[in-house]
Amino acid sequence: MKYNKKWEIDHLLRETSHDQIAYKWFISGAHTFGRAHCSFILDRLYNFSGTGRPDPNLDTTYLQQLRSQCPQGGPDNLVNFDPTTPDTIDKVYYSNLLVKKGLLQSDQALFSTPGADTIPIVTRFNSDQKVFFDAFEASMIKMGNIRVLTGKQGEIRKHCNFVNKKSVEIDTVVSEESSAEGLVSSF
Repeated sequence: MKYNKKWEIDHLLRETSHDQIAYKWFISGAHTFGRAHCSFILDRLYNFSGTGRPDPNLDTTYLQQLRSQCPQGGPDNLVNFDPTTPDTIDKVYYSNLLVKKGLLQSDQALFSTPGADTIPIVTRFNSDQKVFFDAFEASMIKMGNIRVLTGKQGEIRKHCNFVNKKSVEIDTVVSEESSAEGLVSSF
């Protein structure tokens, strides 16, 4: 059968519960290059979910490598999202997830969450870089077409994961850590 980009993306969307969620996961492939600060992963390395232990979904060799780059109480160093090909846009990000080398917990969860509808997508992108590239392209185009809210309809966030405090209305819970910065979680 000849490769059909539209059919492949539609098929991947059917494998997930909702196409908006699927596009979000397609975009996570942007972590094929770039870096994150140690502060984003310290809990994963030393105190996952308050257990005093590392995240069990981290490869032990990779865990030791990350701990050497991000010691407790150490500087907020930068760590590569992709430890294998950090400066290349490729499918290796997905290969890393298969062997428990996803830097962010949210990335590793795409493959390590039992029964997750993202597992077939990770597997497919790992096996065929063209499928990943096509899905990523479609996701970027979709994201680029999101209507920008301006004036009283929207705001520029001070921190991308949080809505600015002044715009928050009733029913929003302020977390202790974000309230000190004047931010409220959007999750």
